[in-house]
Amino acid sequence: MGNKICRKNEPFFCFLLSVAESSDIMPNIGIDDSLLKYSGLNSAAELDNSVKQTLMDMGRRSPDFLGSLGSDLAAFDAVPNAVGLGALVLSLVLEFTIRALDKQEKEDSTFDVVRRVFAEEKASGVRDSMEEYLKRLAMYLHQPTEMLEETNRLEKQLSEQLTCLKNSMLHDKKMSSRSMKHWTNGAAFHLQMLIHAARRKLQNTTKDEEKLKVHVASIITVLNRYQYDLQELLKLYKIYKNSTIKLFYKPSSYMMEVVAGYAWVIKDNELRKQTVVYCGEEMVGTSDAYIDYMFDHWSLIKQLNRYFDELKDNLQELITQNFEFNMQKVLPVSDNHSAL
Repeated sequence: MGNKICRKNEPFFCFLLSVAESSDIMPNIGIDDSLLKYSGLNSAAELDNSVKQTLMDMGRRSPDFLGSLGSDLAAFDAVPNAVGLGALVLSLVLEFTIRALDKQEKEDSTFDVVRRVFAEEKASGVRDSMEEYLKRLAMYLHQPTEMLEETNRLEKQLSEQLTCLKNSMLHDKKMSSRSMKHWTNGAAFHLQMLIHAARRKLQNTTKDEEKLKVHVASIITVLNRYQYDLQELLKLYKIYKNSTIKLFYKPSSYMMEVVAGYAWVIKDNELRKQTVVYCGEEMVGTSDAYIDYMFDHWSLIKQLNRYFDELKDNLQELITQNFEFNMQKVLPVSDNHSAL
């Protein structure tokens, strides 16, 4: 690659990238929205707001619904460790409970996080470990000792699988957008597991400052490695996308109802998608130069880098934060006494 982008072409490439990002032709290698939502310092507030909104929506559609929940919500009166992955799993369990009782599907919910990330993948150790951990964490919401044991067991398993996945892309010529998405989500999930375990271990002690520093240093080591691995993977991914994305133009004056000019086509052979961008004048641009610009300005890559940077900046506070979820506090006011 190595093409230098002429400054006069930057507005043109900026326009092309903007259209591509808004037309569903860009590959999605980003971290799932549900995992993003519950990874930060405001995960407890996100959980409260999500549950409140779900209950309000159900109540509006079926006024008797909240009352019908009865004892099904009693188990959520006092749930410890409802931050980070604890908040994500609690939202998942609540959505599952409400779905089962309401008998209606809801698209793109927290409950579907694993399905969204791995789509139609037939075999994936990373997927299996993530799904198994979500199941185990849900089982042990009120059993912190068992939860910690499962976290320690499955984070080691996930770590090994992420190493295998990374090496398959870097050394075994198995690079793809799907594999990149699996790795980025798996790495983010693994770090959240480590934070969740450190949080629980500190709750078993007298919150010794030295022990906190040990946990922070340990997780920082893994985080630094993932940041390094991400950059190495992106270098190879850029080469891979240069082989699948093509940029070309053709005169558009022959098209009906189109002003004479040029129709630039961005085609991604991996995704089997393309989009057409109309330009009133002839511009100079190559696929290589467009890929260079894309990887320098792609919002999804910036978001990935920001995720790991912010995790590092907030790591100590993420480990020490705690929150006990109480269903009574999020029930609509008029139903506080009748729902349970």
